[in-house]
Amino acid sequence: MKILEDIKLDIPGDTGKDFLTKLMGGMLNPTMEQLLSEKREVCVENMTAKAVYDTFEISKVQGDFVYFNSGAVFEGPNISKILKGSSEAAIFICTLGEKIDRIIKEVSDGGDSLSVIIMDAITTDMLGLLSEYMGNFLRQEGIKNPGWASTCSYSPGQYKWTIEEQKVIFSMVDGASIGVELNQSYLMVPFKTLSGTYGFGPEETIDKTRVACDLCPRQNCIGRH
Repeated sequence: MKILEDIKLDIPGDTGKDFLTKLMGGMLNPTMEQLLSEKREVCVENMTAKAVYDTFEISKVQGDFVYFNSGAVFEGPNISKILKGSSEAAIFICTLGEKIDRIIKEVSDGGDSLSVIIMDAITTDMLGLLSEYMGNFLRQEGIKNPGWASTCSYSPGQYKWTIEEQKVIFSMVDGASIGVELNQSYLMVPFKTLSGTYGFGPEETIDKTRVACDLCPRQNCIGRH
């Protein structure tokens, strides 16, 4: 198991704008634009991005089940589809850190609902940037042999992979090592946290799904890629 501390992300100046514009029905007024700029700076200053990951050999994929040599088992029709044909899987947890949760709670407790919505949009985009960073990093680590390639990522809670499967992720890598825990509803705390897996193996055998959204029928989802 490996830990990445103090991950540096390149945060564009318009981070959060597209997501917030969708939330607001396609238009931002000058007040929102100003708050977006102010709160973006606050969110970036309080980000403490970290990650933990490890690589596991896949024993077999049978039906809806993915069996690992470690003894861990994933269950679900889509995660088995994604990992069928892969030789290994990288399992990861990454987070923007607990400071982000704390400052959003402080603003919420103060009754500033608009700022909470704006900060949530900003940090949702920031978590997406952290996800991209982890994808690039794990592909560099995981494509070990000539002719190997990577699957797309897939996470518990995405279509037809139940949120309860987080407990398997957390049994494989230690979320607590980067300050992340599961609550009783299998949600990760801090909330701006992501977990998931990538498969690696021969390019001719791995799954070719472009992105996880391609497996989901929710065409109008605000987060669809």
